[in-house]
This record gives sequence, structure tokens and C-alpha cells, in this order.
Amino acid sequence: MNELRQLARVGDEDLAGQASGAGARALLASIIAEEPVKEPRRRPWKRLATAGVVTAALAAAVVLGPSILNTPGSATSYANAAMDIKLENGMWVARIKDPFADPAKYEEAFHAVGLEVKLQLEPASPRKVGEIFQFGTGGDVGEQTTIGFDSDPKDCKITDPECTLVLTLSQNASGAWIKAGRPAKPDEPYSNSSQATQKDGSLAGYEVEDKQVSEVVAEVERRGLKVVYQIVEPQPDGGHGMNPNAQSAPVGQDWWVWDAEEAQLGVVRLLVSKEHVIRK
Repeated sequence: MNELRQLARVGDEDLAGQASGAGARALLASIIAEEPVKEPRRRPWKRLATAGVVTAALAAAVVLGPSILNTPGSATSYANAAMDIKLENGMWVARIKDPFADPAKYEEAFHAVGLEVKLQLEPASPRKVGEIFQFGTGGDVGEQTTIGFDSDPKDCKITDPECTLVLTLSQNASGAWIKAGRPAKPDEPYSNSSQATQKDGSLAGYEVEDKQVSEVVAEVERRGLKVVYQIVEPQPDGGHGMNPNAQSAPVGQDWWVWDAEEAQLGVVRLLVSKEHVIRK
């Protein structure tokens, strides 16, 4: 105890009864002289507005802007079980090892190299796998941000084990959020679907427009597929809208089909209306 008392710069006896004596002033000066501990600065994550829907082809790049400028840290690479990311020729290259991982794992990797980026991979129909279908940026200053999605090896089938999704981002991509298609599990509905009548679609070679439900359902079932419906409302301009509160109405076999989409593996979604509208 005596040794500790000897280490003290100001003793208790120097402070007794002195609110502003020499001992108190010495203690205050000692405290002020200490270097303050700085808290690490954290960039707040801003709420981002939806930037719209993009149907970009595989390997195509989209340009976003303006965006938050990134302040690079010392790390130029990072890897975890979900993703590898590194700086290559002025671009961040993220190789996605696990397309089914928790999005927090992708965010962890981006954050490790100084990027505030949110990536969500959602189930998509086969033609939409590897496409960016929604994106956005935050902030109101900065340069244009380039984001691309590709595969490695190029043009490989993403369902093959050796095929990897590769996301590329310019160095100033901090503040971006991205939704892109990944392969769907057998029981997952597609977040991004393609027309079922397109080439390689489940109804390839068959036209559904302006046919009655009974006729189209017969063809769908002939191909060993199931049917779900989306009720649409015709618009004066020849288009159609969709009321989410009107989807529980029973669909008649004499209703009319507008289009057919891939809903999930083995399931086709028919867009139908009770009214028959001749479209130009």
C-alpha cells in the first residue's frame, strides 16, 4: 500500500478541504494532459430507395450513380465461407462460393475491405440465374458506380459445382445494394421469373395469349406441370395491373389468359382475367 501511495502524483492529504488548491490543480492538469481515447468512426447505413428493376443479361454490367464514395482501408482482400473478395486492376472482384449463404456473410466480406454493400441472392428461374434484377445506391455525391455479374468459367452452367458467380464493383461502390438471381431449390418460388413460353421455357413453342384457361391448362398438364394463377385487371391502354387483394377469387375455366410465367420448378403461373380484351 505504501508503494502505491508513493506512485500517486497527488496525495489525499493535498486535496483535503481544497476545492481549488495546488493539489487539485495538479490533479486536473494531469487528467487534461492524458491523450483522449478515440472511438472508431462508423459510417451509418442509410435507408435506400428502390432504383427500379433491371433485366440485364448474364455478364452485362450496370452503371449506378451517384453513390457514396468509398474510403479504402488497408485490406485489399478477404475470404470467408460464403465469398472471396479482392481488389484486381482497380475493381473489387467478389467470387461467390456459396449462393445459398446468409446475406450477412456477404456483408461481412464487403465490410472487411471497407465497402458498405448489401447483396441478396434470391431464387430465380433458370434463364434469370446470374442476372441483377434490382439495385440501388445511397448518398447524393460521388462518381458513377459500375456493377457487373458474370460466371467463372465464362458461360458455364451455374448449376455445375465448378461454376462460380462473380460480382465486380468499382472502387467507389460503397453504399450499393444488389438483388441477383441464384439457382432455386426445388420447393422455392422464383423471386425473378421468365416467360414460360420462351425458348427453353417449360411451355416453349406454345402460345397462351388470348386462349381460354381450360385450353391452356390442358397443355400445361400434358407437359406434366402444375398451374397457379395471378388475376390481372385490364387497363384502358391495353396493359394490365394486379390487385394483391383480389387474388383469392376463384378462376373460371372460361377466363382468358394473358401470359404464362415460370413460378417455380414444375409450376407455371398463368396471368388471367375474366374479361376478354383484344390487344393490339
